[in-house]
Amino acid sequence: MNSQKQTLVITGSSGFIGEKLAIRAIAEGFDVIGIDIKKSMNLDCKQLEIDLASQDFYDKIPAGSTIIHLASLSTDSLCRENPILAIDANLRATSLVLENAKKSSAAHFLFASSEWVYPERPEVTEQRESDRLDLADLNSLYAMTKLFGESLIRSASLVPYTILRFGIVYGPRKVPGSSAESIALKVYAGEEISVGSKETARRFIFIDDLIAGILQSASKGPDLLNTKILNLAGSELVSLDQIVSAANEILGKSSVIIDGGKIASIRNPLIDETSTILEWSPKINIRKGLESCLKVMSANNV
Repeated sequence: MNSQKQTLVITGSSGFIGEKLAIRAIAEGFDVIGIDIKKSMNLDCKQLEIDLASQDFYDKIPAGSTIIHLASLSTDSLCRENPILAIDANLRATSLVLENAKKSSAAHFLFASSEWVYPERPEVTEQRESDRLDLADLNSLYAMTKLFGESLIRSASLVPYTILRFGIVYGPRKVPGSSAESIALKVYAGEEISVGSKETARRFIFIDDLIAGILQSASKGPDLLNTKILNLAGSELVSLDQIVSAANEILGKSSVIIDGGKIASIRNPLIDETSTILEWSPKINIRKGLESCLKVMSANNV
């Protein structure tokens, strides 16, 4: 339990990560205030219905709070479909949240960035927080908004901040939200699995491990983490081929992945520094995580 009753202000609290983070934080003894356009029916805490791109909230939260800014247009496809909304949700809103953090005298600002800020490579390359990153190396609007958001925070934040680069998040939900879940569900359904390259790989991180890392970041606080950039990703690089193999093993199937012969896309954000600083490491491997996901998805697709 958290004896100091630290207040966490979680933007995007009705989303997949935000809702689970809020529930876990409440259980661990934090005071939680959720902010989203629409309230969650699953949260037992104060919730503010706010459009972060146009509304203030500084007068509705206590001084000294830790703001965890998760809210964003969080997929590449959604950003491509509506670039103006992507800029509003991912940049304008972040700028205004920073302003509200200053006005409310927030103690710490945690920004949810993404491994998407690292360029895709055709081979396994170590990618670290200290790497010099360039917008010219990115071909995704979502990735660009996250990298620009990081730059915005570094240049404009007037409160202590920490940037957390999430790996590809997966976890149990009715509708798959990552390629790991989508492929596992195709194995379950006996559908064709066709990919550009079966060697494409990511450091997938199970939702519970991600939440543990976020809460550890909040608990460690700004004295240790001010201006730090930390990768919160899985402990191992997992290829699409390995996902099919794991799902086959879980389900007793023999699905085959069809390789389109394209160049592999690999992002490999290392977590060595994060593990040392936060005293944190992922606990759920891909097989155990997919088993949990399949239990929920298969129940919804009976």
